[in-house]
Amino acid sequence: MNHSGYYSVSRIEGGIAVLECPDRTFAEFALSDLPDSVKEGSILVKKAEGGFEIDSEEEKRRKAKFFELQNKIFGKK
Repeated sequence: MNHSGYYSVSRIEGGIAVLECPDRTFAEFALSDLPDSVKEGSILVKKAEGGFEIDSEEEKRRKAKFFELQNKIFGKK
């Protein structure tokens, strides 16, 4: 299982975050093992020394791409 790349926080339930891994599988991590400000929709990367960090630039890029696609489908409002 290849886990290098971006991880997306799919959902958070009772102290557990379910992450979508780069290989499109899902894995559960304790919230205590993730950055304090993590939330559903956060984009994470693994740090070389272990653990995760939030990649806010990648989050912005993905949100912009989503809204661009949404505007193409539904038109600007």
